[in-house]
Amino acid sequence: MRFMKASEIQKERIADIENKADFLLKEIQTATLTSVNESGYPRTCAVTKAADNGFREVYFITSKRSQLHGKATHFEENPKASMCYFKGTDSVTLVGEVEFVEDQALKEKLWSESDRRFFSKGIADPKFKLLKFTTLEATFWIGGKFRTCKYKKQLFVDTSRKA
Repeated sequence: MRFMKASEIQKERIADIENKADFLLKEIQTATLTSVNESGYPRTCAVTKAADNGFREVYFITSKRSQLHGKATHFEENPKASMCYFKGTDSVTLVGEVEFVEDQALKEKLWSESDRRFFSKGIADPKFKLLKFTTLEATFWIGGKFRTCKYKKQLFVDTSRKA
């Protein structure tokens, strides 16, 4: 019988709560997303999740209707963000950054015809914005267990291109 080291036990516990957080995210449709407004205050909105790659990467569709106010304008000025989602007594609070996705193929993949009520010109509407939230810190409260974890920003290098 092999005994686990304390570090192995911690890694196992973290992996368990992260898996539960991913499962919880799959079950919800609406989350809150907080931006920093033009006066430096947090501004929280309820938003519909467009897609996710687990809690570390979540996508939202939003509109850029105002040049002065609104989350799209806020994120142009300051990418810092927070999002939260919950079901029952379980919740996950994330701190991270938002970026605008320009990848047309991904925009088309996440586009839904039901979005046309907000974007009359469809996906080509200049007000249509796809946001990607990337997690840098997560606080989990799941199944009566509490844990906060920090994450490094992932840098992906495309190795498929030849110089």
